[in-house]
Amino acid sequence: MINASDYLLSIIIPAYNNAEFITDTLASLHQGITNEVEVIIINDGSTDLTEERINAFYREHHCNNVKYIYQENHGVAIARNVGLSHATGKYIGFVDSDDIISPDYFSVLLPKLREEKYDIVEFNLTRDINNLYQCKKDKPDAVKQSEITLTDENLTQLLPTFRAGQWHLVTKFFRRDIIGQDRFEEHHRYEDIIFCPFQYFKCHKILKIDNKLYYYRINDRSITENILENDAQYIFFAMRKMCDYIKENDEKRTVATLMIINCFLEGRKLLRKKKGYYRYEEDMISDIQDALTCCDTSIVKRKVIYKMKYPHIDRFISKIRFKAINACKMLFVSKES
Repeated sequence: MINASDYLLSIIIPAYNNAEFITDTLASLHQGITNEVEVIIINDGSTDLTEERINAFYREHHCNNVKYIYQENHGVAIARNVGLSHATGKYIGFVDSDDIISPDYFSVLLPKLREEKYDIVEFNLTRDINNLYQCKKDKPDAVKQSEITLTDENLTQLLPTFRAGQWHLVTKFFRRDIIGQDRFEEHHRYEDIIFCPFQYFKCHKILKIDNKLYYYRINDRSITENILENDAQYIFFAMRKMCDYIKENDEKRTVATLMIINCFLEGRKLLRKKKGYYRYEEDMISDIQDALTCCDTSIVKRKVIYKMKYPHIDRFISKIRFKAINACKMLFVSKES
């Protein structure tokens, strides 16, 4: 075992009631792991057999680079913060306890981290396990990558990243001193959207790897499959946080605008999925209008500007449409019966 201070990478795994998948997750993680990597597992008060599965796995796989922490259930954000407080690696990565990593995850990524010149290393995920990247010995150049170099005066290379809005925490390694004292917002869902964009603003060099090295498992507990009543509020919280940031960092306004617009559109979509129409609360309307004043509107589509400037009209029109569609459905059902 190497000294804790010499770890290159800390992998943080929050786990809550994932007994069904945790063994597969750990098996995929340890198939290519080296002694440069520490694994930090935070059991967030699981009530199923998660702890038993973890213990059974490590009885068969003796590892000196694993920290296991049990806590009462406080949610994934607090679990990740506990992991951050125990992490000693130069870089920090995150794995969800029901996902799978590629057999080449470490062989591709660790050499990039050893260079110690990147603030963030990105890679891609897949929702189809058959699309996970596997290195082919006859194709040594199969890893596709590109570098982004940033200065405080020029952030234009971040525009594609912020336009795409792919803030998946599990597809990024962060230099630990870039994260610094930043922590995840406690008791908030969509914590990756709230956390990740602000780390990019602190970077000078980013490596983007195009290959799919992470399998994101979709199940009935996935956030995309399990929309809750207040989810739009969490997205609008991220939007407000970015607005506050712009007010103190005007030079980042253009790039940050893309994140604000994505938050508005995502929150809008969640409201429609959950409530049937764009049912903005009054405080949301105020937040949306305030967000628009923070934006560089020269890069925002005109129709989006109108929706943000007049969200009460957007709400009214969508409500009328929702009622009309429901009335038509009821009429159709009554005719069939």
